[in-house]
Amino acid sequence: MDTIQIITKNENDRKILKQIFANIGKNIVFSHDLNDALDIFEKARPNAVFIVDEEDPPVNIKLREIQRIAPFIPIIVLLKKRDSSHAIEYMKLGAFDCAHAPWTEEQLQPIIKKSLNLSGTTIELEKPDFKKQKIAILTAAAAVTILFGFIFGWHHAYKKYHVIPAKQNKTQLPYLHPSGITFSKGQILISDWYTQAIYKHDPDGLQISGVHSFPNITPIALTSGKDTLWLANAEGLIEKRLKDNKFTLLSKTKNKAASLSGMCFDGLYFWTADSASIKLTKHLNNDTLDKLESFNYPGRNISAMTCDNRLIWIADGKTKELITMPLDNPEKILSRAEIKEYVSKTLKITGIAKKDEKVWFVAKDKKKGFLFSKKLSKWHTKNHENSKKP
Repeated sequence: MDTIQIITKNENDRKILKQIFANIGKNIVFSHDLNDALDIFEKARPNAVFIVDEEDPPVNIKLREIQRIAPFIPIIVLLKKRDSSHAIEYMKLGAFDCAHAPWTEEQLQPIIKKSLNLSGTTIELEKPDFKKQKIAILTAAAAVTILFGFIFGWHHAYKKYHVIPAKQNKTQLPYLHPSGITFSKGQILISDWYTQAIYKHDPDGLQISGVHSFPNITPIALTSGKDTLWLANAEGLIEKRLKDNKFTLLSKTKNKAASLSGMCFDGLYFWTADSASIKLTKHLNNDTLDKLESFNYPGRNISAMTCDNRLIWIADGKTKELITMPLDNPEKILSRAEIKEYVSKTLKITGIAKKDEKVWFVAKDKKKGFLFSKKLSKWHTKNHENSKKP
């Protein structure tokens, strides 16, 4: 029988979950806290781990420690409250799935089934059956023999006809999960959601000149004006802060975008982009960011956005382009330009910012963070004055 480990010290939660898992037919092992869980981990050999949130230590620490000793085991977070921002945060940190209270058998059964379909964990200690192992080895050997001839021919054709793409001018960042980029007092500011910090970089050598930590929030987007900076967090708030050494908080407002993928300030109005609805929204530049008007984005996907006092730029993850629209008509494409860094199919742009005649990008690729820029005057663009939606 499959074994599920559940980490919670709440007796009422234990009773509810015990009944649900018994009805589904799964063996469960309860742990009061993280230390208790790690102590019995090897003995229990669970197939999946369920964590109840709002208990110390925080879920992010439990995720990190369990993944450290068992990186392939599915971890499901059981949320006490319906909170999509926390669910997104936990999924980014490596949770397999999340479930909102009230927990029910109908809700948890498909999650359990999916999690148990995963195979392989670093705490699986039993030796495989010898007969099955022998069959697997023979099958693999036969497959290798068949494939050898194909690979030899493919390699010959690859060397003859393949065009190797030019190297991209990307700078690897010393942190792995950049989420936004902007500028302040001659420095490049980059937020990282995993380390919960803003890093200050010198624009010439890109060396880190300072770090400011935000231990209570997870920054997912970043932009700025002349004297102020806006920081969006995974909790669904947009914070307005001063550009001082402490990034002093001025105000907070609830973000109305379900899936905020970018924001910017054009000098008069504040803009947000929603990747779920594929819409751009213009707001008043006040403490509550009152909504004025929404526009349909004329591209296909909003990975990140920025703007100045004339134009909006969108990094489109579907068309692999930087798409430009005028502020007075955001539903019209003025130009589009290929982003060649998308030659890597695993690249994901997470933030863009414009400074003078350059557009700067932060991106994630194969669990690494990168920074790169383009000079607009030298970047090949194709104007589409009468473009239709792609």
